[in-house]
Amino acid sequence: PTSAETLPPQTQVDRRLCSAILIGDSFHNFADGIFIGASFLSCSSATAISIVLATLFHEMAQELADFILLTQHAGLSIVKGAVLNFASGLFVALGGVLVLASEPSDITIGVILAIAGGVYLNVAATETFPRIERKLDNVKDRLLVIFMFAVGATPIGLVLLDHKHCA
Repeated sequence: PTSAETLPPQTQVDRRLCSAILIGDSFHNFADGIFIGASFLSCSSATAISIVLATLFHEMAQELADFILLTQHAGLSIVKGAVLNFASGLFVALGGVLVLASEPSDITIGVILAIAGGVYLNVAATETFPRIERKLDNVKDRLLVIFMFAVGATPIGLVLLDHKHCA
C-alpha cells in the first residue's frame, strides 16, 4: 500500500460552526474580562476574588464544551481546536485591560458589576436549573438541589456582609 492509502481520511471542517463557536466565545470572554477588570476597580478585594472564582468555575465547563464541539462536531484536530479555543480565551485579558485602562467612574463600575451579576443569574435560571429540574424525580433530590444552591450562595452573601462603598 502507498502512504496515501494508509493515511486516515480527512475530516471536513464545518467553518460556519467553528466561526460561531469561536466568535461567540470571544465576545463572551471579552465580557468576562470587563467584569473581572471592573471588579478589581471596586474597593473590595473580596468582591474581585469572588468574581474571578465564579468566572473561572463557569469558564472551565464552558471552554471544555467549546473544545468538544470544535473537535467532535466541527471537525478540527485536537491541536487546532485547543489553539483556537485558547486564542478566543485571550479575549478575557483584552476586556480586562480595556476596562482597567479606561478608568471608569464608580457608577460605571457599579453598572458593570450589576450586569455581570445579572448574567450569572440568567445562566443559572435559564440554563442550569431547567436542566437539573428535568433530572429530578423525587422530593429528596429537590431538597438536595435547594441545599446545594444555598451552599453556593452563602459565600456570596458572606462577601456582601463586608460590603463598603468607596469613599
